[in-house]
Amino acid sequence: MKNLVNAAGLIGQNRNPGVEGESSTKDITFPRPTLANSVAGLTNRSDQVFGIYARISAWGHEHTKSDAYSAAVIQVSNDQGAEYNAIRAGLHTLPSLYKDTKLHLRTGTGERAATTRTARGSCRSKTPTLGYPGMVVEALSSYNQTDSSMILQIVKDERPGIGGDWWLYRVAGPVRFPLGRWPASLFGSLSRHATEAAWYGAVGSARRGGAPPAMGSGHGPGEGYTRAAYFADISLMDRTAYPVYPSLGSVAAVASDERCYKVAMDAGGGNTFFYGGPVSRFCA
Repeated sequence: MKNLVNAAGLIGQNRNPGVEGESSTKDITFPRPTLANSVAGLTNRSDQVFGIYARISAWGHEHTKSDAYSAAVIQVSNDQGAEYNAIRAGLHTLPSLYKDTKLHLRTGTGERAATTRTARGSCRSKTPTLGYPGMVVEALSSYNQTDSSMILQIVKDERPGIGGDWWLYRVAGPVRFPLGRWPASLFGSLSRHATEAAWYGAVGSARRGGAPPAMGSGHGPGEGYTRAAYFADISLMDRTAYPVYPSLGSVAAVASDERCYKVAMDAGGGNTFFYGGPVSRFCA
């Protein structure tokens, strides 16, 4: 899988090789150089992607240390060789940014370009009472008891006269609440469409020898609902913003460190997969 980047969503880069199947390095964003970074999830490549959707299980990470992070992310990206753009949103715990270990709604962008164009910090909130980047997610899942989740959608508005901006929505039942947008003018290749979608968990630590925190629920994906973290109803958006379920044959699973974090499709279908794993010294 290429370009699962900027997993922490902050400014600052560290060249870090190692995602399985990736021939080049990737940019990892963290307040300090990231010594440990792992991802686990699914990716889907296509000629034209206009959005991504998922129901993301919400798990807290109250034991995350100040120099670490744990995240669950949806992402669209476009890689045109010298130029790479990405937009992402999801849930994460990042004490160095928020000064707490609570779960927060996050947004971010990534880029690799010959120009000076930048899209960092560009999701502009429209409905702060319904949600906004940085908000605390209060409803959390608890092991073998409570299943809490949040539905997020990133979609490019292709209606005539709108301008083709990318929008972030929170979905509740039949209603979509716009949380903000990324103006198309901020991007190069991504101003037209995306070519890859990804749903993944990410963890990292900036301390040498420090083990990354738990990913997802902190339990392996084989434990299933109410025990393992998941992405459910994963889908792509076509040009009309209509959801299209990717066939399981068109998605690729990625686990950059299978000693610690794994991915498993839900045997019951529904375009759902489980992911994650516990804190382990083998991941440091």
